Amino acid sequence: MLEHLLAFLVSLSLAAGVQVTGTPAVLPSATELPSAENKILLTAPKKLHAESMGIGTASPSVFVADVATSQVLYAKRPHDVQSIASLTKLMTAMVILDAQLDLDEPITIVKSDLKDELRVIFAEGDVIKRRDLLKALIVGSVNAAGNALARSSLGQKEFVAAMNQKARQLNLASPVFVDPVGIDPDNRASAADVAALMSLSLSYPEIRKIAAMSSVNIPTAAGEVHTVKSTNLLLNSFLNDGSFNIVGAKTGSLPEAGYCMAQVTSDKTGHEVVVVSLGGPDHFSRFQDVKALTAWVFDNFAWQ
Repeated sequence: MLEHLLAFLVSLSLAAGVQVTGTPAVLPSATELPSAENKILLTAPKKLHAESMGIGTASPSVFVADVATSQVLYAKRPHDVQSIASLTKLMTAMVILDAQLDLDEPITIVKSDLKDELRVIFAEGDVIKRRDLLKALIVGSVNAAGNALARSSLGQKEFVAAMNQKARQLNLASPVFVDPVGIDPDNRASAADVAALMSLSLSYPEIRKIAAMSSVNIPTAAGEVHTVKSTNLLLNSFLNDGSFNIVGAKTGSLPEAGYCMAQVTSDKTGHEVVVVSLGGPDHFSRFQDVKALTAWVFDNFAWQ
């Protein structure tokens, strides 16, 4: 399985152009290698309407691909390297899980964990299990959760080094990480590499289980419960109504990054499409771009 994923990731730099079809991409599949049970998920989609070249997007950099076969379906400036804000947390979650730490270990929130928090949810002295901090990180993009996870595992400096090391191990050329939460604009990557990160993160069962939750309740050892709501407005759209289902998503924004989003959506037969939008001009444009691109793919491609 690992060799299969790395073979895709090595060739990521080959996917380019404004609109590409039939070109091998590099997205790590959330499925296992081909079998009778998942063969349908490994069938490349065929374009139904040759004249449909895609849609206009407000975001300057987008990337769209079929997850199971890694076929690129649409791309616009997919290799422009830019600030990715809280999309950084996809790598943070993977490094935490790679460390195979006790997810039930209680972690005490300290003052330094709160320094990057834009929406105050946790308080200094809160004692929260590592698995619940992971939920807050992914669902609500809580910066304090990411800082606490990094600090309590390797220490923040060593943790960031591990994030960059993992990117190199996956042969992803563009990602550079300087903190575990994305508050620094120097956390950077391309849309194509973010698509790989989004898809690969969902191959972790723990992440896949929580990445599409609309909210999570985070209990503390003192008996308080913090409710953390998802940052993904598309959970209430037609992309999550049963005909389609949002498998997982991550949002991010900074003045230097604009408004960013990565999402994997499946149709009712289980075909998954990843869409990444970087550098959107406003809060709502990223959701509109991801929604429209996902709808365009399912309207214009068919899986045999």
